[in-house]
Amino acid sequence: MMLTAKTPSSKAKWVLETMGIKGVPAPYFDDIALQEKIKVKRCSLPSEKDLSGMLIYRGEMKGILINTYIENIGRQNFTFAHELGHYFLKHKPPYILDGESSFRCSNQDMEVVDNYSSIEAEANQFAVELLMPELLFKPLLAGTVFDFTLMSSLANQFYVSKHACGNRILDFMKEPYILICSNGTSITAIKCSNAAKRFGKAVKNIPTESHAYRAIRYQQNQKQFYLSPGSVWFGQLFSNIIVYECTRGNYEHDVSMTILKVEYPTILPV
Repeated sequence: MMLTAKTPSSKAKWVLETMGIKGVPAPYFDDIALQEKIKVKRCSLPSEKDLSGMLIYRGEMKGILINTYIENIGRQNFTFAHELGHYFLKHKPPYILDGESSFRCSNQDMEVVDNYSSIEAEANQFAVELLMPELLFKPLLAGTVFDFTLMSSLANQFYVSKHACGNRILDFMKEPYILICSNGTSITAIKCSNAAKRFGKAVKNIPTESHAYRAIRYQQNQKQFYLSPGSVWFGQLFSNIIVYECTRGNYEHDVSMTILKVEYPTILPV
C-alpha cells in the first residue's frame, strides 16, 4: 500500500490504488468524483471558448465544470483529470467571489510544461499519470516505434487526445524523437524524448525547407517519414544529423503535428 505521495504523479497513483482502479482509468473518473462527493457538470459554453474547466468550492459543496464546446472526448477527459488534480493536491483556489472559491482553467493551462513549478503544471502532471498510468502505459511501448499509428491506437485505448498521448509516449521513449504541434506554421508546443532534448532547443519554427512546411501549406497528411538534413531543423551545427519527419493535421482548424526522428549517420569501418 502506498503510504505517502510526495509528487503529483505519486498522488495520482495513490488515487488509483485507493479506488482499486486497475484498468484504463478514464471511464472511472465519475466514480472518483462521486466517492469524493464532487458534483460534475458537462456543458457547452461557446462564449467561453478558452475555458476548459473549473473546480468550484462553496462551503462544504464541491463541483467540477467541464466545457464540452470543443468536442474532443480526450481533451475533456484531460480537463476532468486536471481539475481532480487541483482537488487531490489541495491547491488553494486563486479566485474568490461571493463565498465561492474556484479554479478557472484555460486551454493553455492544460499544456504539460516541463520544469515549471506552478499549480497548473502540477495538476497536469497528476492528470497525465491518472489518465495514462506508467504501469499500464509503458509496457505497451515495448518493441514499438513512435509514429502516428502508435499514437492514434494508444489515444483511443486510453480515451485521451493524440497530443496528450504523444507527450506521454515520449516520456518513455529511449530514442531521440520530437513531437511538434503547430497552428499554421507557427509552433505552439514541443515535446522531446530525453535523448532529443539537445536538438529540441534549436527548433524555433517550422522551417520553410522542411517537408512539414510543405505538408502544412498544401494541407497534406503524410503517410510516411521523409528524410531531411539536420541543418534544416537544427542549424549548421547539426548538419551531420539525419532527420526523418512526418506531418499530419486537422487542417479545418489549421492545426497539425509533426514527428521528428533524429539519427546519427552510420559510419562504416574503413
